[in-house]
Amino acid sequence: MPEKEPSLRPAAILTLLVTLVLSTLTAAQSGNSARLLRYPAVSKEAIAFVYAGDIWIVDIGGGTARQLTSGEGQELFPRFSPDGQSVAFTGQYDGRRQVYVMPVSGGTPRQLTFYNDVFSIPLRGGIDNQVLGWTPDGRNVLFNAHRTPWSDRNSRPYLVPAAGGTEQPLPIREGAGGWLSPDGTRYAYTPVMREFRTWKRYKGGRAQDVWIYDLKANTAEQITTYEGTDNQPVWLGDTVFFTSDRGANQRLNLWAYDVRTRQARQATTHDRYDVLWPSGGPGGVVYENGGRIYRFDPASGRSSEVPIRIAGDLRRTVPYVKAVKSEIQSMNLSPTARRALVEAHGDVFTAPAHEGEIRNLTSTPGIRETGPSWSPDGQWVAYLSDRTGEYEIYVKPSDGSGEERRITRDGDTWRFAPVWSPDSRRLLFGDKRQRLRITDVATGKTVDVDKGSYTDLTSYTWSPDSRWVAYVKEAPATRLTAIWVYSVDEGRTHQLTSGNAADLEPVFDPKGR
Repeated sequence: MPEKEPSLRPAAILTLLVTLVLSTLTAAQSGNSARLLRYPAVSKEAIAFVYAGDIWIVDIGGGTARQLTSGEGQELFPRFSPDGQSVAFTGQYDGRRQVYVMPVSGGTPRQLTFYNDVFSIPLRGGIDNQVLGWTPDGRNVLFNAHRTPWSDRNSRPYLVPAAGGTEQPLPIREGAGGWLSPDGTRYAYTPVMREFRTWKRYKGGRAQDVWIYDLKANTAEQITTYEGTDNQPVWLGDTVFFTSDRGANQRLNLWAYDVRTRQARQATTHDRYDVLWPSGGPGGVVYENGGRIYRFDPASGRSSEVPIRIAGDLRRTVPYVKAVKSEIQSMNLSPTARRALVEAHGDVFTAPAHEGEIRNLTSTPGIRETGPSWSPDGQWVAYLSDRTGEYEIYVKPSDGSGEERRITRDGDTWRFAPVWSPDSRRLLFGDKRQRLRITDVATGKTVDVDKGSYTDLTSYTWSPDSRWVAYVKEAPATRLTAIWVYSVDEGRTHQLTSGNAADLEPVFDPKGR
């Protein structure tokens, strides 16, 4: 498309990016079952959970939830007291995360901990002062604090008096999720913390197992030995419930370990989403699955979704305009260098070098576009979009006119950003199936170039005449990277370097040699 703006000046684009705006339109929860509900807890009569960073309470059978907290920061990990009259939680009222307690009926939260939290660790390292539960007598709140001397990411369990006082550590030197036995003399826990990491079907060195610590004898016993994930124990009666991804579908489900017989059995059979963040109480075991709350009844062995409706002003869902210069993910130039292509806040923009309009090419609140690239002929912009629920490749005219066109239809895995061929006819991309692929923009026909032996293929480039592709792949014999080329005309690959040393980042010269 014609581009009337003068050549790009770097200072100009940086200035213009300040003016990029986005109207975020998010639909409020409606219907009989809300989503995005997390960290549930259960008493005899009610369920507490977190929605939009606040704690809500609903009858144990479901219905319209009542908002309990409304702080600007996050309130997380609610836990009912044994009598069901109070809720302890991790609150962020003054910027730090501390342990608080408040009545179920509402009121002013009362702060229990005052030791500075460790806030700078990434989310995968956990959350400091994470409330885990209560002692059976209701006198103390159990929480994890990141106070081990060897790492800010490691935590250990503490008790703090619910009436106020100094917290004291349990004898366990390090631990993650945990639950006290009904008599308070033993503690089921996982020594390794990995609950905040989103690794699926993991069987490496941080795979978790459940242990029981005898607080009187100061001895520990490992009760699960599965090579995958066993975590989030919840102790009710003679049963320690925990989540495990053992089984045919390798989804985290609720399992039950009988402390008398030392036998474990599967309690739930979810096959699509993982069971996350279970907790227990007089009402059974509650947990998150697919953003909804479920309740498992130990007596009947049945699990069912709790229908929950969220009603309120939901201030965070009100449409707003936002400057997105701080959210730029990528930026590159048009073929003439008269405009820049920018990805920010999940939309694709083009901005002029000097004067003219900033165009939001996609403008799709609720849909994310990423990895945009301008075709060499200047006519199109290609990008990945999750419009269908999975990331597919789309193209759209670079001047913003016309509709976007979907190119691929097999988005069952993550694709890396596509690269245009110099003739603007094809797109080259790798994916998490370790494939390198070429898609014809006009027809959508896709061919496989090659497949990695051990790792993803992420370094690839076109020759100037669009007839060859150069890329990096590990050599099977040495597992060192070698340079390969693929002939588009012949459909054949050739290894150029031996793989006896790490060869990287191939580039064709302007003549394609």
